[in-house]
Amino acid sequence: MEQTKYDCGNLRVVMEDALVASLTDRGVMVDEVKRLVESFGNKLLMTKAAGEIDFTNKTSGASMKLDMQWESDISAVVYVKEVNMEGKKREVAVN
Repeated sequence: MEQTKYDCGNLRVVMEDALVASLTDRGVMVDEVKRLVESFGNKLLMTKAAGEIDFTNKTSGASMKLDMQWESDISAVVYVKEVNMEGKKREVAVN
């Protein structure tokens, strides 16, 4: 697994094969999900959070469940547990 270096430490993003297959079947680009997590990797490392983290986009309702585990004081692994791209259902008015 690749490790990305940040100002606050190192981060690896890991997804189980079953999740990768499920995302691929739904047309979700797995590398884009990893890049999204990496895009806020420095903030994750700065918080020193551990355990389950739930990210939800307030506008779209799309969400991700992550599990962050620390290997050392400066190195962590983020396990992507769930990706929900469905988000909020929008009602459409028909005239």
